Amino acid sequence: MEEHFSPISALRIYLRRGDVKKSTSWWARLAEKPLSTYLVQAAMQAGIVHAAVNLSHVGYTRDATKVAYDNGEIPTNTLPVCVELLAPKRVLEQFIRDQAKHLKNTTLVMADGVHISDLYLAEVEQSIEKKPHSVEYVRGTDGETEIEIEHVDVDERQEAAQPRAAAPTAASKKEVEAAEDVIA
Repeated sequence: MEEHFSPISALRIYLRRGDVKKSTSWWARLAEKPLSTYLVQAAMQAGIVHAAVNLSHVGYTRDATKVAYDNGEIPTNTLPVCVELLAPKRVLEQFIRDQAKHLKNTTLVMADGVHISDLYLAEVEQSIEKKPHSVEYVRGTDGETEIEIEHVDVDERQEAAQPRAAAPTAASKKEVEAAEDVIA
């Protein structure tokens, strides 16, 4: 089961839409590219798994005095942009070290998570096709208490092959009665 899940981290870099990669030569400064574009290209060269630029339509950056809106033909340069990168944590940490001079005046957020492999998703899809199921939530009279009830469709041949459950014990009868009291 461990092969289906692996650690992955997300690095979000928040900057302004008007931020550009500062060039060292005078000639290159005439055609500076957006910092977000530069960071995505650098991420690809660094071997980062996924990279995306998310442009905001409404928002503000950390040093703003008012909210900016993109409701015109020319976008406001002060709107926030989020560059999101997904990779193992050590790769993202190295990316931050390599790009430190370009990341000044940005906000960085790192979140750790779990990558779920495509193989696992295929297994889940196959099991759903073989044994369709649904989950139902029954609410108690208080309107808040929920009991989860899973339904699994089993064909008659599988049901006949499975051993019958033993008669309910006194403890399980009490549990059923308690659940019924919650529902009622």
